[in-house]
Amino acid sequence: MNRHRKFLKLGLSAACLCAITSTAIAEDVIKIGLPVPLTGDFAAYNEVDGARCMAEMINRDGGVDGKKIELLIQDTGSDTQTAISLTEKFLGEGVVSLGTIPFSDTMIPVAQIAAANGVSIIQSQSTQVEMHSGVVDNFITNVAPDPYTAAAAANYALSQGVKNVAIFTSDEGGSWSARTPQWFAEVIEANGGKLQTTLNYASGTTDWSPQIAELKALDPAPDAVYISWAMPDIGILIRQMRSAGLDAWVVGSDGFDDPSLDALAGDDPTVLDKVFFGTLAPAVPGSRIEKFQQQCAEIGIEVNGLFPSLGADMVKIVAYGVEASGSSDPAAIRDAIRSADSIPVMSVEDISFKDTKSYALRSIPVIGFKDGKRVVLSQEIPQNVPSWP
Repeated sequence: MNRHRKFLKLGLSAACLCAITSTAIAEDVIKIGLPVPLTGDFAAYNEVDGARCMAEMINRDGGVDGKKIELLIQDTGSDTQTAISLTEKFLGEGVVSLGTIPFSDTMIPVAQIAAANGVSIIQSQSTQVEMHSGVVDNFITNVAPDPYTAAAAANYALSQGVKNVAIFTSDEGGSWSARTPQWFAEVIEANGGKLQTTLNYASGTTDWSPQIAELKALDPAPDAVYISWAMPDIGILIRQMRSAGLDAWVVGSDGFDDPSLDALAGDDPTVLDKVFFGTLAPAVPGSRIEKFQQQCAEIGIEVNGLFPSLGADMVKIVAYGVEASGSSDPAAIRDAIRSADSIPVMSVEDISFKDTKSYALRSIPVIGFKDGKRVVLSQEIPQNVPSWP
């Protein structure tokens, strides 16, 4: 899929702006719009189930300032133009915030449209640095940008004696898939290691033999390979590397953080022995996320995996903004969120946007496997993050 489609700045007329703003304030509910990929390549990474569960929990407890939370949810496939059309529709229905497809070629035009109403994009799991470059000023994400997860993964790799690395890059996921591996390599090289080669790939790869042949030709053999991509492609790569006799660490980003990766250990737990990834929050046994998922199951809502769970944080952030501002005005909600010293969320105790404005600086967990089960290998806010954007 080519995720670098050109887009035009779009806006709404002043008359439409007034009508929509009035609607948002007059409504006795807090509306959050989610034009997100319920189907398509990135369906596993939407935030809907966690958002639904948290909205239900808050509503059962009386809502926010007596107002119920209402989620407006529609499927974008994984298509930017559909996301834009649904954004315009939801703005007309008085939403106070929006989430969307977590790639900059969608998030930027959606944010530009929403800005005409003062509405923010409050994204559960976007890590792309493009959103923090000043292109838009109404974007907030619940997590830290990719250079942080890359640095945390590299620091753990160095602690395991990794010196020689190969990286896989692709332009199809923007900076997430193209630059994150490079940031990983920068940290390795800054600590005396070597980037041996950079290999390219495309979404949906089922035969990694050309790249594996290049890896096998390296002398010395790489200690680790790094790729910032998603399942099922990652699972295929791991299996084909092991079948080819490549024993290098396979290191990745938050795209690895999907229950289908864990399922690879079903027949042979050792297949994940040398796999780890830097991610957004620790979704491991005993974590706050696991407890939340159990609570959701008790009220009849299944929430599986980190990315759906993080929708709960987004709802809590919006609810905080409404309560702290005492308003349903989208701009007032955003100002309250950005000025808060501490906002309680589900996945960690609290976060703040006061210093960063557009992202929550969290400690970064590095997740690995022991006997096929997830374990936290390290957790830090890395101090050696490469420069970005």
